[in-house]
Amino acid sequence: MDFELTPEEKEYQQELREFLEKEVNPGVVAETESLKGLGPHGKELIRKMGERQLLAPSWPEIYGGRSLSHIAEGIMFEEMGYFQGPWPLDGLVIGHTLMRFGSEAQKDKYLTGIARGEIEFGLGYTEPEAGSDLASVQIRAVNKGDEYIINGQKTFNTETHYADYHWLLSRTDPEVPKHKGLSIFIVDVKSPGITVSPLYTSSGLRTNEVFYEDVHVPKDNLLGEENHGWEYAGSAIGFERILWIGDLKHRFDQLVDFLRDDDRYQNIVNEKPWILDELAEIKTQIHIAALLSYKAAAVYDEGTQLVYESSLSKLYASELRQHMFNIFMQILGHYGELTTDSKWSPLNGWVSQEYVDSCRWTIIGGSSEIQRYIMALRGLRLPRK
Repeated sequence: MDFELTPEEKEYQQELREFLEKEVNPGVVAETESLKGLGPHGKELIRKMGERQLLAPSWPEIYGGRSLSHIAEGIMFEEMGYFQGPWPLDGLVIGHTLMRFGSEAQKDKYLTGIARGEIEFGLGYTEPEAGSDLASVQIRAVNKGDEYIINGQKTFNTETHYADYHWLLSRTDPEVPKHKGLSIFIVDVKSPGITVSPLYTSSGLRTNEVFYEDVHVPKDNLLGEENHGWEYAGSAIGFERILWIGDLKHRFDQLVDFLRDDDRYQNIVNEKPWILDELAEIKTQIHIAALLSYKAAAVYDEGTQLVYESSLSKLYASELRQHMFNIFMQILGHYGELTTDSKWSPLNGWVSQEYVDSCRWTIIGGSSEIQRYIMALRGLRLPRK
C-alpha cells in the first residue's frame, strides 16, 4: 500500500475541501446534527456536488463520476464527515454492487441519478427476527411472471423516510437453504402498500420500520438473478462496513481546541495528566482507523475482493468511537451530560449526544462479535466452531 495520495487524488481532495468550506452552511450542519436524516439543505449540497462530479469520484464518467480510485471515494466520505455534511448516503454504498450486478438499464437509471445527487436509497436488510443472522429474512416476494408481490416487514431502515428507493433483501424461495433463497429488489418507496413508520433511538436518531402489504414490484427491478441475493448483499455490506472517520477527526479537533482555549479546562488538564495520555492515544487510534479504511479501499483498487478488511475497519472504528466519547465525557465531567437546551452545556451539547449515539455503532452493519468471527475465519483462516 502506497501511503502517498496520487496527484489526481490530491487535486480532487483540494477541490472537494474548497467546495465544502464554501457550501456547508449552518443549515447543513444543523440537519446533520439533528440525526433526523437528509433535509433540504443537505439535498441541495449533494445536488451541487453531483453537478461538479464530486459525489462519486470512483465511478466511471459515463455514470457521473471521474473514473478515479476507491481511495478518492474514501476521501469524499472523510471530508464530508469532517465538514459535517450529509452522511452516510446509502446510494453510494450500494452503487458498486449495482454497477457489478445490475442490468444496463438499471445502471443507466440509478447510478447516474445517485452520482448527480438526485436519487437516494435506503437499505432494507434488518427484520425483527433477522439482524445478526441476516439470512433469516422472512419478508416474502412471490414471482407472478412480470412482477413480484411482496409482503412483510423491515426494521431499523434508517434512510428510508427520505429515500426514493428501497434496496430490499427479500426471500424468493422458502424451500431451499436460507442463504440460497434470497433476492434483492430496487423498490420505489412511493409504491402503494408501503408504510414507513418512525423509530427513534436513545440519541434521537430517526430510523424506521417499513411495512410491505401486497406491494407490486416489476420484474425489471430485480437485481441480477433471482435467489442470488445473498451474494449481492454480501458485496454491498462489504462496502458499508468500511467506516470513514472524518466526523471523529472533526470532533477530536473541536474538543482539543476547546480545552486549549477555555481557562477552566486548562486547569483541569493540568491537574489530571491522564487526560493528555488519553488524548494522545486517541489521536494515534484515529490515524490507525483511517489507515484501515484506506487499506480496504486500496484492496478493492487492486482488483481483489474484500475478504476481512472492511470488517477490521468497522470493528476498530466503531469501538474507537465508543471509547473516544466515553473519554470526552470523563474529561468534561457532569457538564458533558448537558444537552443543547442548557446554557451551561460546553460545545453546544454535542458530547452528550455523541456519547449516547456511539453505542449503536458496534451493532449496526454487523456487531463487533460478528466482525471478530469474520476476521478469525477469513483473515486468520481458523476453523469454524
